[in-house]
Amino acid sequence: MRWLEYLLPLIFLTPLFATAVVVLGLRHLFQDKPGFSPSGHRLRQSGNRFRERLAEARVKLFLAGALGPVLAITPLIYGMGRMLFSSYQDWIEWSIYGLITTIAAMIVGAFMMALSYRISNLRLRLAGAMNVAHDLQSLLRAQHQGICIFNDVPAEGYTIDHVVVTEHGIFSLLVRTRHAGPEAALDSTRTLRLDGERLLFPDREETRPVREAQRAKRWLQERLSRECRREVPVQAMLVMPGWRIERVRNNEDVRVVGDNELVDFMQRREQPVLPQPLHDEAIQALIRLTDDHQTHHALSPTGP
Repeated sequence: MRWLEYLLPLIFLTPLFATAVVVLGLRHLFQDKPGFSPSGHRLRQSGNRFRERLAEARVKLFLAGALGPVLAITPLIYGMGRMLFSSYQDWIEWSIYGLITTIAAMIVGAFMMALSYRISNLRLRLAGAMNVAHDLQSLLRAQHQGICIFNDVPAEGYTIDHVVVTEHGIFSLLVRTRHAGPEAALDSTRTLRLDGERLLFPDREETRPVREAQRAKRWLQERLSRECRREVPVQAMLVMPGWRIERVRNNEDVRVVGDNELVDFMQRREQPVLPQPLHDEAIQALIRLTDDHQTHHALSPTGP
């Protein structure tokens, strides 16, 4: 019975199947929900969405690191079993098993490298979010009255990192982090030049962050104006943690700030005062938008 030659080698795959079952069972040790409270309520605190993505990426890396080698060597183990039970040696078939194993190992390695890069990028973005959260905390300590902060405000297909409502205006904040590049020295000051919409990094040029900040401003302004039934002015800000901004030409619609510039800009008293009724209506509209009645106090100082 020739079909037994293809069935019996499956015996050698039993330990691999058992290992896969154990790995799938252990993945729950790495699955957590950092963006949710114990009651299941979604939290909108600074950097929570990056923590969620980081947790998901770590689970995928664990599965890839544990299951990847198992899946990669499965064709090889099966081929070795075929060699034992086969009545004749078919070198073309054996080479196919080896080729499949090689391709599978390359795919697993590439997938793990991509996951490692994603985790590194998410860590950088989380660090940037926490840096801005620290600056906002300093702003609250300096002038708590009239300031409300909303984190991870949902928009159409994207998220606004922070919306800050102060007595001097409503600010839409997008936080963007970038690696310095291989050419930058570790001890040198990271400097980018702002030329209108263009962000000139030492090794590249980008316009997308400024355009995203403009889009977030337009969407938030239209949404708040519709909710409040009157025109609501919104100021767009692009925050680049870890960079010093050298302004060649300012952008008219977006204020780009770097390290230690966010608090200084928002504390300026020469900005026009936002009318109190509009201030309160904007806060209520943002509470309805985020569907969360507590997150705007998440960074408020505790105590008297």
